[in-house]
Amino acid sequence: MKRASKMRGLFRHIRDLMLEEKSLRGNSGVPDGEGLIDQNSYDVIEVDNLLDVVDHTQTIIGKDTIHKAFSQQVLTPEQIDSKQRALQELTTDSQLREEVEDLLNTAAEYEESFYRLLFSDFVGFIFSPDPNRLEEAGYGYGLYAKAVKFLPGVVDKAEKLTEPKSDYLKDLIEQIKVFSSTRPAQLMKGPVYMLLGKFFLQHESSRSKFSMKMRLTLFKPALVPILFLATILMPYILNISMAQFTVFALIPFILLVFYVPMVGDFDKDAFIVPLRRIYARSEEVENVVHVIGQLDELMSYHRYAENCEHTTILPTMTVSERQFIHVKSAVNPVLGFNDENYVPNDFDTSQHNLAFFTGPNSGGKTAFCKTLAQIQLLSQVGCYVPAEEATMTVADRVYYQTPEVNSLDHDVGRFGTELKRTRDIFELATPKSLVILDELAEGTTHKEKLETSLMILDAFQRLGSLTILVTHNHELAEHYLDDDLAVFRQVEFDGQRATHRFVNGISVISHADLVARSVGFSKDDIERMLKEKLVGAMAG
Repeated sequence: MKRASKMRGLFRHIRDLMLEEKSLRGNSGVPDGEGLIDQNSYDVIEVDNLLDVVDHTQTIIGKDTIHKAFSQQVLTPEQIDSKQRALQELTTDSQLREEVEDLLNTAAEYEESFYRLLFSDFVGFIFSPDPNRLEEAGYGYGLYAKAVKFLPGVVDKAEKLTEPKSDYLKDLIEQIKVFSSTRPAQLMKGPVYMLLGKFFLQHESSRSKFSMKMRLTLFKPALVPILFLATILMPYILNISMAQFTVFALIPFILLVFYVPMVGDFDKDAFIVPLRRIYARSEEVENVVHVIGQLDELMSYHRYAENCEHTTILPTMTVSERQFIHVKSAVNPVLGFNDENYVPNDFDTSQHNLAFFTGPNSGGKTAFCKTLAQIQLLSQVGCYVPAEEATMTVADRVYYQTPEVNSLDHDVGRFGTELKRTRDIFELATPKSLVILDELAEGTTHKEKLETSLMILDAFQRLGSLTILVTHNHELAEHYLDDDLAVFRQVEFDGQRATHRFVNGISVISHADLVARSVGFSKDDIERMLKEKLVGAMAG
């Protein structure tokens, strides 16, 4: 742990991931009020499920990069546009795309070995390694040889790459190429020489003449005479009676007890450990590893669009004083990914900053609101979205409030618990925030619920946040109807069946009977069950 504490932040984080002391699941420890979404919203929006379909990365750093992108960073419209142009180039230029894929395949092949080199303890050949503690058998020869192919191999692929036209891709590839001229890259390529604890390269001939060359093998030609002399003298040094054994019979003993540990520990302590310390502390190494993650993230977005069953587009991100969303034929990025029959929907708040979704349970209200939140997240990382048209602004924060039955504050009950959550959102929200509320002011009388909800909605509307409310309370929506102050969308019905489409209007019927019938607890079901119970009781 002492060694790890001296490593740079990125590599400490990767080490924790490899040891499963940290997880890519969840909001990556981002405090509420920082990053794009807080932990509650992260869970409700089901970002982990979204990442399950979007994350097609090949590398560990790629996975870390894409997971952080969905919760921690807020890109500017210019940065998003730059990533979108890179994605368009990867789509249209198949040769460049295949070359980038090849680069990432090389990175994926050697990446873990590189991290294991940075973190592992080498236990020699006597003790068995514990993989859960990042231990490696031997003295690190084989691991080092494989690990140092990671970044030089990526650099070699980058130097042969077709010159990208988009600025984002061009910059990433250029940063990889520049790494080849750094000291860590040259040490990785070798050969490496050491004199008095300092490392030199072959072209630094004036110093390398008297230096010791790093050899990734236990066999050292210069030590053969010493090994032979030790074998001859050992019977007499240890015990005169051992002279009865042949000289060659002692070679395995000499190798196992003296030669292998001595040479292996020397190479480990003089070359492998000091060199990996240089790599782990290098800003150049950390930067190029991060760049590989950004490339992998970009290719992951391309693969998501390629594999999605629905039309995907790169949304238009505009600059505005307030948040708005305009989508046409949008489908849920998760549920619609493999379902070609998933029902699409339109939504437009370009003229309003308040919207209502009304209708019965199981009509699709919550699913579509999660669709909007997930599309907002996809848009803000520069990814494709499943829709035929999409125009929106960049949100500074995305909030999604839903009833928290399992985390009630006993001092204030359900009403107080949810009100505190709403208060916390309002304190941090701005006109550029997206706020989705699944019901408001639950746990009080209808009159008080209506009064409190109107007070909250008026506050959000005056603030300017794009506020979307999912509600069964049609009176609440109707309050904003006459003056055209909001967008009103209700669940569409085909006879007695919800189509999962949304049409303009306010649903004044909850269709509770349909829901009760669907779960087998309608008025007729209750009468039948009660009759059966009473008959059973009489028979007993």
